[in-house]
Amino acid sequence: MSPPHVLLMLTADEVVIRTMSKAAEELGLRAARATDRLATHPSVVVIDVEQPGAIDEAAALRAKYPGAIVVGHLSAPDRDRWLAAERAGCDVVANRGAAARQLLALVRGGRTGRRHFALVDTSDIAGRLGFVGTFTSTPVGPVALYRVGSTLCAISDRCPHAGSPLASGALEGQVVTCPRHGSQFDVQTGERIRGPADEGVARYDVRDTSGRVELVYSAATSATSAGQ
Repeated sequence: MSPPHVLLMLTADEVVIRTMSKAAEELGLRAARATDRLATHPSVVVIDVEQPGAIDEAAALRAKYPGAIVVGHLSAPDRDRWLAAERAGCDVVANRGAAARQLLALVRGGRTGRRHFALVDTSDIAGRLGFVGTFTSTPVGPVALYRVGSTLCAISDRCPHAGSPLASGALEGQVVTCPRHGSQFDVQTGERIRGPADEGVARYDVRDTSGRVELVYSAATSATSAGQ
């Protein structure tokens, strides 16, 4: 019989250790501490993002265990640290009393393969149409954000022909033109409209929730981008 998958706790918070140990049992995982020797990669990693160096460690954990769920916890509300932890790759960021509950909700809701990355506050782009902004450091690489009508659209900000940033190109309606060689793409679908590029660009889902615009991407896409 193979051993159960592991929930690795990189935290000294006794409340989190107790609630996460119970959550591990409910999920059929073996709860482990940082001092335990692991025979396999963990399925879940829990980290106290208030500790010095924790944000960098969260990013390192995401790169080391691309298929794992990374849970960050805090003892008090801290918007900047919360956002930094999400951008570092945490799938869940919650206060210490709610972290285990949110982990269970994520797994039971079947959303473990989808991740979110905060791009910008909704208030910062209120009323803006057309090109909204470009974001170079995301889990899927450079992304350009547009608003077409009432719809927010995100595409890869690199032309597949020669790698030029599409964010520098002219947008007419929902079609952006590469500023270097004139290839055109539909920002709502990523579809190639004309060459010299011979393929379209990646399109990503975005959602406007809780006062933030978030990029929605798959764990598999993140792992592939990290390996490139």
